[in-house]
Amino acid sequence: MSRWSIVYRVLLAALLPGLCFAGLIGAGPARAQPASPQQVANFLGTWCAQGDPSKQTSIASNGPGNGVFLTLTNEQGDSSPGNLQGANQIVAPGWQFVVGTLSPDGSQINWSNGTMWARCPSGGGGWPGDRPRLTGTWFANGDRSRVCSIQQTRGSLALQNEAGQTANGSFVRKRDISTNWNGTIINGHISRDGNRIDWDNGTYWVRDVVYSQ
Repeated sequence: MSRWSIVYRVLLAALLPGLCFAGLIGAGPARAQPASPQQVANFLGTWCAQGDPSKQTSIASNGPGNGVFLTLTNEQGDSSPGNLQGANQIVAPGWQFVVGTLSPDGSQINWSNGTMWARCPSGGGGWPGDRPRLTGTWFANGDRSRVCSIQQTRGSLALQNEAGQTANGSFVRKRDISTNWNGTIINGHISRDGNRIDWDNGTYWVRDVVYSQ
């Protein structure tokens, strides 16, 4: 091997790590893709805290639909900037960085502090008069010894379970309700005949007849 070949190899070995390092610096970290206009639009509009139409909240856009210029306002009138995190989450830095996760159907935001926002009924006047009438006596898991009750006043609900615990609730959609049991949110889906409520904690309530308001 010639002297020049040896010198060339030594120089190449010395320079190669530096060239690779410079290439890495030039490449830089991959940038996160901005949120699409549709992803932003999924969060915009009027919401109801805990599904209660009397506790209206909102998410508004103050700039281009890139998820950066969002303003969130809660039911008490307090505001926070909002930043999208992925396709279905929003972060509110002004509220101790609470994170909201949008449900797959876009009807509800579940917050990391245990609260939720639901889409408000259109027009703010509640659902049409053909929504289920829930006032009356119910039985937990169909057991007639475990008596529960619901009192319905327009869109508001007052519930009592078989243990005597009480909760407030409201309609989220025509056959879906959200209830607050001392800070624990339990959502229920009402059957088409209005005589069964399936709760998302795995339990259900049934009744014998439809009670009139």
